[in-house]
Amino acid sequence: MRAIFALLFHLLLLPLAFAHEHTDAVPEIDRKFLDNLQRPDNRANERRDEKSKSCCTEKDAVSVEYKMVVPEGAKYPEPEWYVWIDAHKSDGTPSEYKWVKVPPEKIVEEHSPSGQAYVYLMAYTIQCFVRPQTRY
Repeated sequence: MRAIFALLFHLLLLPLAFAHEHTDAVPEIDRKFLDNLQRPDNRANERRDEKSKSCCTEKDAVSVEYKMVVPEGAKYPEPEWYVWIDAHKSDGTPSEYKWVKVPPEKIVEEHSPSGQAYVYLMAYTIQCFVRPQTRY
């Protein structure tokens, strides 16, 4: 009985541990776009439940510094994207901020309405990356 009570207690408090607000961190123009954003790697995992298919909400989006690197030597190179985020060691302990390469399967095809770059992190791993709208 104690085990069941402990499990229920933790399940009820778990959402509170992860709840957070980004008050006015996301421009109003981007909020609906970010709330409806789907993970780009869903095609390979179509059997995911609906909650797992979304990147999360605009409250989980983090505006991020980024850089784009075009590899040399390729005929039609795809740019590589890097974000400046708090990196963690494999054991989960904090490391330091550094440039982390965005896995290509995590890059969203669409751009945010404002053109701002966003990243969604879960357990310190990139789940979705919204590229900035570049101007040529």
